[in-house]
Amino acid sequence: MQKSRNPVLRFPRLTIAICLAIFVVSVAGVFQFTLSYDTRVFFNPEGADLAKLRDFESKYGQNNDVLMVLWANGRKVTEPDVLAALGDLVSEAWRLPHSTRVNSLANFPHVTADVDSFAVADLVPEPGKVIPGDAEKIERIALADPLIRDRLLASDARAAGVLVNFNLPEEATVEVQEIVAASRALAASFEADHPGIEVKLTGNVMLMAAFSEAAMSDVKVLIPISLAITAIVMFVFVRAILPSIAILSLLGLSSAAAMGLAGWYGYEINTGTVACPIIIITVNMAAAVRIVTTALGALGRGLTRHEAIAEAISVNLWPVTLTNATTMIGFLAMNLADAPPLRQQGNVVVVGICLAYVFTFTWLPALLSLMELRPAVQRSERAMVLLGQFVNRYYRQLFFFCSIIVASCAIWLGNIRLDDDFARYFDERFDYRQDSDFAEEHLTGLNIVEFDIGSGRDGGVFEPAYQEKLAAFEAWLREQPGVVSVLSISDITRRVHDAMNAGRNAAGLPSDRETIAQYFLLYELSLPYGVSLNDQINVSRSSSRVTAILRKMSSSQIRDLDERATLWLAENVPPEMQTRATGVNVLFANLSGVNIRSMMFATLVSVFIIAVVVGLALRSPIYGALSILLNMLPSLVGFGLWGLLYQDIGLAASVVTAMTIGLVVDDTIYFLLMYQQARARGLDPEGAINHVFATVGVAMLVITVSLTIGFGTLVFSGFEVNRSLGAMTALVIMSNLFIDWLMLPPVMRIIENVRPRAFRRPGAGS
Repeated sequence: MQKSRNPVLRFPRLTIAICLAIFVVSVAGVFQFTLSYDTRVFFNPEGADLAKLRDFESKYGQNNDVLMVLWANGRKVTEPDVLAALGDLVSEAWRLPHSTRVNSLANFPHVTADVDSFAVADLVPEPGKVIPGDAEKIERIALADPLIRDRLLASDARAAGVLVNFNLPEEATVEVQEIVAASRALAASFEADHPGIEVKLTGNVMLMAAFSEAAMSDVKVLIPISLAITAIVMFVFVRAILPSIAILSLLGLSSAAAMGLAGWYGYEINTGTVACPIIIITVNMAAAVRIVTTALGALGRGLTRHEAIAEAISVNLWPVTLTNATTMIGFLAMNLADAPPLRQQGNVVVVGICLAYVFTFTWLPALLSLMELRPAVQRSERAMVLLGQFVNRYYRQLFFFCSIIVASCAIWLGNIRLDDDFARYFDERFDYRQDSDFAEEHLTGLNIVEFDIGSGRDGGVFEPAYQEKLAAFEAWLREQPGVVSVLSISDITRRVHDAMNAGRNAAGLPSDRETIAQYFLLYELSLPYGVSLNDQINVSRSSSRVTAILRKMSSSQIRDLDERATLWLAENVPPEMQTRATGVNVLFANLSGVNIRSMMFATLVSVFIIAVVVGLALRSPIYGALSILLNMLPSLVGFGLWGLLYQDIGLAASVVTAMTIGLVVDDTIYFLLMYQQARARGLDPEGAINHVFATVGVAMLVITVSLTIGFGTLVFSGFEVNRSLGAMTALVIMSNLFIDWLMLPPVMRIIENVRPRAFRRPGAGS
């Protein structure tokens, strides 16, 4: 009878064929995917910070560069043979595709002048012909110049940098691939030709490649690990090979089809979307396991295969629908995040949940109906009954104990620091991370903070007052902790002024506008090929750029420097010169805070909607209110434990609460549904709680274990945001089981005692 009433079970092969057709059409979209090389993919295209950065770059150009760090096993770079090798590297760097400029110690524009002449020439015009005496002079000049020291030459002269700038279009995937491949080939051939000398590659273009390589690494590493762990979890809970394979096929179809639809929609593969298949597999695993275990349990009671599957569908349709709806609400809330990859991640997972929901009640039952199924042996029910009895016996003590734990975790929230370091988003498995660490250790900093200092009128950068204020700001920046180098046009003014007044005790800066303007004209006319001041002064000469290079500074330290610099400018320069910092590093430093602020509202919205959904579904305002309280506690406990164990949180933390709200409510829904049904059948509160543990205790465990292990898979990611997202989510989900098993039942008992009349009538809600 059940078979004849259920079209899925009546026509299983047709159902499978239709599902496969949907899958094939959807999954074809994966061929539309492109791999994102954009470091700015995490920034809101409409955001004010990105608009400020674009305005800055329209004046001075982008920092699309590769920094080649030359290291001769600790020898000084200024030794003649190493200088000759540096000259070779500079010559080869000019041949890199799309290169527009190469800066190094060798071709640094050195200013010289005497009574009759003024010249700007390469500091080392012929690197292959340097003699020891010249090498000492070169080192002395270089280390005395703030534009070289700790930028193109280490302060101990044991490492040098070759900074290659590139002209890239807005969509530069192909160009970045060409540059990275050519740079790595150049480094390899150079090291082969110069034994004992190494070249490390870092810089913005290499960072672009690192983002794409991290995404592909996660595809190659995380998805196989996720599938393997999922298979193990399936077998542990289902204890049957064929049904486990059916579940795995369901999860594989859902995640692949969702990614295909994302491809059709035009999404890119980036470090955010690459985690979607793992998340889709994880959040849909429990429902599939619940269907299978219910069916196998029904077989054990003597039902036929089709009857057992039909019962599994009937019993689980409403709970799965409700839990899927609340899970989707959590992921849809990610659309309020400021970072586009997080919004894309939420949308792709929602699509995956929808597909998995359809396949769970079509593909999975159809496949099971064609398999030989054996009745399940319920080995965990006795343990759940004992747990229910324990909770009922000691519910007052448990409530007190859990309250202490929750309060302690709330205190540990004070340990949390909003801090990260985007340069270290990648772990040591990536060449970019290794080479970047080496560069910061031996040469210079990699965090760049930019200031656009206006003068208020065309040609104003040549005003003596402007130059003096600029020099004062530059001097202040150099004194700040973590700042290793500062670049500004006041240095150029000072260098030319010193050269023009050599031997005449020149001090400070010129006192008249005409002299400064003539200095800059003379300097620009003397610059060698490929070098100009267009990247330091805007076209109208109304503003100039100040660049601070920072070493090993985290996001919080960059934000602090920005605040202090803004305050200093407000107190020491006229309004037209006042500004705030910009640059990719500044945007990344602000990223976590911006997203956390946007997601706080998203969390409140999702909590309210979920509470309304639960309250309406269970026809109980009390249950809706309980869902608000009890589903916020796991986040409080999880973040409290994070504050105790790790302290620092970053971008991942911004979405964890909103996302997990929809996940942790699953256990609560199962508990409240079964409790409500038990009370409606006339069971007293104690008996109803025992019934809940016996009926869905294992299901709650399955949900928690599958989610914890699934998100735990992300800790194997080489990308810090995904790694932290997985670890924090797993911690919140584990905390949720603690809340739902040991705190929710005592809360229900206490409510029963406080409001006995409302609960005395079976099925009454409030």
